[in-house]
Amino acid sequence: MKLLHNLIELPAGKTLADVLPVFKDIENEVHVVTPQPVCAGCRKPFTAVRKRRKAFRLYPFGICRSWPVAFAHSLCGRCWSLYQAGGVRKEALLASIDAFDDGQEVMQ
Repeated sequence: MKLLHNLIELPAGKTLADVLPVFKDIENEVHVVTPQPVCAGCRKPFTAVRKRRKAFRLYPFGICRSWPVAFAHSLCGRCWSLYQAGGVRKEALLASIDAFDDGQEVMQ
């Protein structure tokens, strides 16, 4: 299956520090922006009904060789379920998150 995204999951048994040593001694984090008001998967706004359920952290490999930087993107419950379903649904969700991270709008 050809991947439609550029995201790479951490290998089983590996930690972030194993892959990106710049994160080895990190103990705290600083959030410098407010969370996005929409889900990174479906782009629907978070409301009292559609709440943030999980967050994905993306670590841009090129930057993270020198600086410990991460981008967090929140998901709604429906999109988290798609991720957990695995297979094609998971890959489609990861492609949507990758596009969101690149600033692309959702395809209608």
